[in-house]
Amino acid sequence: MGKTLDELNLTDEPLEPEDLRDADWYRFSTEITDLLHAGRCNWAFDTLTDIQATVERTRRVTDGQRRAVANIEAAGNRRDDGLARRRYEGFQRRRR
Repeated sequence: MGKTLDELNLTDEPLEPEDLRDADWYRFSTEITDLLHAGRCNWAFDTLTDIQATVERTRRVTDGQRRAVANIEAAGNRRDDGLARRRYEGFQRRRR
């Protein structure tokens, strides 16, 4: 059974919403959003959105999540520079 009215902590002060912009997990989620909107990491869209969903659900950021996003961002920057493009050397045209 629940609490009686006398047991509840009722005050006349208005409830102020929590400012999420200062929360570490919220800033991290915003960084992921910015990364997705930049378009450099579309190849990792599913991974980034999964990490973001987990962070928003748990309101926590792990070191592993930070490393994963940093690695994806670094790879996205390399792709922009053209450094990540590799030629497959094993494929050669057949000569007739």
